Amino acid sequence: MNSRNSAAEEQDLLCAVALNAMLPLANERTLQSAYYILRGRKANQTLQDVHLYTLYPYYRMFSRFPREDWEKIVSTLFQAGWILPVDAVGTNAKPTFTFSDTGLQHAKHTYQKYRFDVWFAPFTQSDLAERIEPFWNRLHLMVQTISQMLHGDLGFIPVVSDKPAQRWVKNQLADGAMRNAWKQQLSDELYRLWEPLAEDVQELLFCQLSGVGQVGKTMGQVAEIRQSSRSYLTLQFRYGLAASIQTLLAESTHYPLLSKLVTESHKLDPRLTESAARTYALLQTGCDKKEIAKRRRMKESTIEDHLVEIALRCPEWDMTTYLPNGLAKEIVETSERLDTSRLRLIKDQLEATVTYLQIRLALARATRGAK
Repeated sequence: MNSRNSAAEEQDLLCAVALNAMLPLANERTLQSAYYILRGRKANQTLQDVHLYTLYPYYRMFSRFPREDWEKIVSTLFQAGWILPVDAVGTNAKPTFTFSDTGLQHAKHTYQKYRFDVWFAPFTQSDLAERIEPFWNRLHLMVQTISQMLHGDLGFIPVVSDKPAQRWVKNQLADGAMRNAWKQQLSDELYRLWEPLAEDVQELLFCQLSGVGQVGKTMGQVAEIRQSSRSYLTLQFRYGLAASIQTLLAESTHYPLLSKLVTESHKLDPRLTESAARTYALLQTGCDKKEIAKRRRMKESTIEDHLVEIALRCPEWDMTTYLPNGLAKEIVETSERLDTSRLRLIKDQLEATVTYLQIRLALARATRGAK
């Protein structure tokens, strides 16, 4: 495959990803919403969109996606006639987009062509995407460190510069008995973990690991060797790691060492981001959002974002203080009747006293309940 064909395949794949990520957002959100999802923006509006529209596979798919590249893709989609602009209507409304018939057909065709059903299968919740990078950093560095230890050479440059990963590996190997366990069992556990994966996925994961006698290949180098799209390899890579994380979470007793790789970095509620977990801890002591904002020296709007995250991920939280059950039901029914999750459109149909926070909480809990 020459460079021109490779670039064309890369562009075709990125267009396929963009189209399929946009499908549920049509007539509901701006084009930038899909971009924020693919980049993995941690704003709660993005997280809520991921939940509302079941876009878990796309969240943080390309965390370093340049905006200029995104704009080129959007331009391509418009030029091909696959998506069409929709002007904003009403005060404070934002322009959105819709799909042409050919756009819908192309999205379906490329979904099958690139086997998205396979590569997206493990992604059933947004926090899985957030676990991938720290999991890989810990694993990559642990493999390198153990390899060097087994050959008696500790004068190496860490392949992973991430400080939290370095601290984690150092802490794991600080105890002599644990250090010996890693040296004796890491290879066996890793082979058992990856053996069920397709051969090309296994090779993709293994060839990126570094140790004595092997310098891990970059994704670009693998793409050149395989004459494949780099982004397509990224889908396979994420699939392999996500499937590994799921296995380790479900079968921790079978992987006593590797299961430690998926331990959360903070010791509060592992379902939440660290900041939201701190807010939840204060909520459970009886503090309201104004008091929490004051104590944490944060804006009240930030605490409201945390409340929405808690509603999404912690079904046991009783949020009736902020949203009475009757109002929650009314909001959800209004959303269903209008066939939209656009907050402004829903609010226009409700009493003036209903807040955007209440609408967000109702939609978050309804989405959580539907999973």
